[in-house]
Amino acid sequence: MKHLLLGTAVFFLMGAVNPVLAQKAESPKFISNTEGVKEYSLSNGMKILLIPDPSQSNMVVNIVYNVGSKDEGYGEKGMAHLLEHMLFKSTKNLGDIKKQLSDKGGRANGTTWYDRTNYYEVFPSSDENLQWSLQMEADRMVNATILQSDLDKEFSVVRNEFEIGENNPTRVMIQNVFSNGYTWHNYGNSTIGSKEDIERVKAPTLRKFYEKYYQPDNATLIVAGKFDEKNALKYISDYFSVLPKPNRELGGTYTVEPAQNGEKYFEIKRNNDQQIIAAGYHTSAYADKDYAALAALYEILTADPSGYLYKSLVETQKVSGIWTFSPVVRDPGMVYFNFDVPKDRNLEEITRIVKAELDKVAGIKYTAEDLKRAKAKLIKDIDDGKNNTINYAIGLTEIIGAGNYKLGFLYRDNVENLKPEDINRVAQKYFKNNNRTLGIFKPSPNEERVFPAEFRDNQIAELTKDYKGKALEKEPAPFEASIANLKKNLTEGKLSNGMKYGVINKELKGEKVQGTFRLRFGNEKDLKGKNAVAKMTASLLKSGTKNRTKEQIQDELDQMRSSIDTYAYGQNLMISVNTYKQHYPKVMAILQDILTNASFPENEITKTVVETNTWLEGQLKDPNAIANNELQRLATPYPETSIFYVPSLQEQIDNNNKVTKAQIVDFYQNIMGASDGAGTLIGNIDSKTAATELEKTFGKFTSKSKFTEVKPTFFETKKQDKNIITPDKENAVALGTSSFKMKQDHPDYPALVMANEILGSGGFLSARLPMRLREKEGISYGVGSYLNVPVSNEVASWNYYAFLNPTKRAAVEAAIKDELGKALASGFTQEELDSNKKSYANGRKTSLGTDNTLINLVNTKLIFDIPLESFDEQNTKIQNLKLSEVNAALKKYISENSVISVFAGDFNKK
Repeated sequence: MKHLLLGTAVFFLMGAVNPVLAQKAESPKFISNTEGVKEYSLSNGMKILLIPDPSQSNMVVNIVYNVGSKDEGYGEKGMAHLLEHMLFKSTKNLGDIKKQLSDKGGRANGTTWYDRTNYYEVFPSSDENLQWSLQMEADRMVNATILQSDLDKEFSVVRNEFEIGENNPTRVMIQNVFSNGYTWHNYGNSTIGSKEDIERVKAPTLRKFYEKYYQPDNATLIVAGKFDEKNALKYISDYFSVLPKPNRELGGTYTVEPAQNGEKYFEIKRNNDQQIIAAGYHTSAYADKDYAALAALYEILTADPSGYLYKSLVETQKVSGIWTFSPVVRDPGMVYFNFDVPKDRNLEEITRIVKAELDKVAGIKYTAEDLKRAKAKLIKDIDDGKNNTINYAIGLTEIIGAGNYKLGFLYRDNVENLKPEDINRVAQKYFKNNNRTLGIFKPSPNEERVFPAEFRDNQIAELTKDYKGKALEKEPAPFEASIANLKKNLTEGKLSNGMKYGVINKELKGEKVQGTFRLRFGNEKDLKGKNAVAKMTASLLKSGTKNRTKEQIQDELDQMRSSIDTYAYGQNLMISVNTYKQHYPKVMAILQDILTNASFPENEITKTVVETNTWLEGQLKDPNAIANNELQRLATPYPETSIFYVPSLQEQIDNNNKVTKAQIVDFYQNIMGASDGAGTLIGNIDSKTAATELEKTFGKFTSKSKFTEVKPTFFETKKQDKNIITPDKENAVALGTSSFKMKQDHPDYPALVMANEILGSGGFLSARLPMRLREKEGISYGVGSYLNVPVSNEVASWNYYAFLNPTKRAAVEAAIKDELGKALASGFTQEELDSNKKSYANGRKTSLGTDNTLINLVNTKLIFDIPLESFDEQNTKIQNLKLSEVNAALKKYISENSVISVFAGDFNKK
């Protein structure tokens, strides 16, 4: 990586967008410390938030600009989002941003929303990474190149992203609720923008937008995780304080959405089997106290299984599912209700029923018990967010966009202080049919129109200026992200039934405790024809027990800010537990009840089948789902009697309809068990206490069916290209696979991993496939490749994917085959190998800083006896690879004549 010398901030600013000499460096001014969020400011108007967390192994730099789709004018729809893409291209002083992000090996992204745009990088904690990130963000704040040649390629990538959304019925419905619901305010416009505006905007116009909004007085910089605060403040001083405050005045937006005059109705007709009813209501800004009361009301209405609307619509199987979406926004917003309707239901009749139930919302008398349940869920979500520092720092983006980061604390306080009368008040205020977007226009005299309160900047400043927050929580102890430290803090054991377990002693923020358990079950004979039954059984474990109803299970977990999730695949029952140290025994007791006393109510079985099949019906004409299913069926042609048989999407629906309660109970009682399982807990929890509760939970959960791992069959793939036409779909997909024999302990595995990194998966969009199709030609929004090499058998594969405009099908196919052909014919370069070795090592280090990686490493050791040291050994082997070994591995295992490709889309489009 190229470094600028310490005095060069003044030098590189000479070429900045404002032809003004850099001002003298200054130290950031300390403002406040609110619950561990340390606020600073610079005289140029820039705000800084430092959130140190020594327990992390990673750090994040996140910069938020107060500009989004709300700020776009005529002919500028999508400009904020398009600019976000362009700022990953290059700067005048640092050059190729993506290449340098790739070399650093962390993860990075940029996002755009109604009120804000942000860019963040997550790296392993180091002073070098911190300095580079701050230097880079300061440079692209004012020195982005924004070249027309780059824009000519990128606009088609953004257009393809737009088209992907057009294939998704839910996204189409959300956008139409908002666009129909808003008459004047820009919240009615899609953030991704108008396809026509995206295609026609020119670089000089985009640059004017950039120069106006990408300035220090319109930005908030966040540094969080493990970092040296003194050095962070020094680098901020060096790189950001010297940026001059611009002379222009932003002025802000001033459009206020008028009160709606009556109920609105719209209808979308597309080629799709999925039926959806959607409703939107104008609601409050995030700064309004009403926002917290409304959030609780949404939970009270839709929660599974206690919600009023859930009981009246899902329990009675009028609809298969219900959920809400209410964005965190600066100005008065909207809430979106989504009702999924099974294909065999009459949509007009269900629409009348849904409207009738929504009309009842304002008249219900909500109780203290309703509020208690909702508050527990909301506070659990708030605590979960606050106690994951990296995600919290990124999540603050939305709250900053809404006006001020302290609004998040006020929202929490407002939730904690809610009273039943608050819920009843907002239900009566906002849930009027003349405030709804769903139906037809209907004149009505003497309407009492809804007009949410507007919050000006001075009002938000007044709300937040003296806010102090709650007392600081105890900081968790540092935890070194290394295999040696993992081994040092790992306790292993075995339960009386043979199940293995691991306990990682690591302090997590808020004294959280997490666990993942993989319980293996069955054999080829006992599992024959039972794939649908296995999945259904796992999904229904929380539907009720002999001791608790489904509602009681969910209420207890929410009150303890905890969760238990279960699902099955193949011969595995996966269980994840998320709780806190003080609640660990009680949560494990609930899990024990679920595993040994599940009752599988008939009504819950019916609901689950309907919900699952409604989702599958939505996949029947989706290009991605169709292509993926067909590729698996072509590449692995198992007979229907095999447990590895891949049913068609329609067969999956049919199989689900055949599942009975007797089959589920039989599977639960005779096949599921923990004797051949393993699981790992992480948290600051005593290993003996952990083991005691694990024994109580899993010790008696045994199976009458002996577990014998069923090994897959190797099918040699042969070249085949298949086209599937999916009419009236804006986006298309290309998927491919090639099979070979290999386990992860094979001597060639490291070389093949590196070959695939260079070809399609390494770095930050810098591998050959994304570089060719996305960066150079702009014909695919997402493209890459990946390996599937197992631990316990030799049935492996290399795979590729690409999302594309249907008219680019031939170009995408040609580019993918050309890049694979060139790699096989000429191999890779030493420069590519050296670059990917570095990014691979940094990526592994970043991964090791996450709790899920630590858990997965221990579980793999317990189940397959893979030493923890193999994680480091893998990287050592990668770093010692020779170019000839990498090129030889690619040629040995991948052949153009062995790739099956499936293309799905509306290829009749012109």
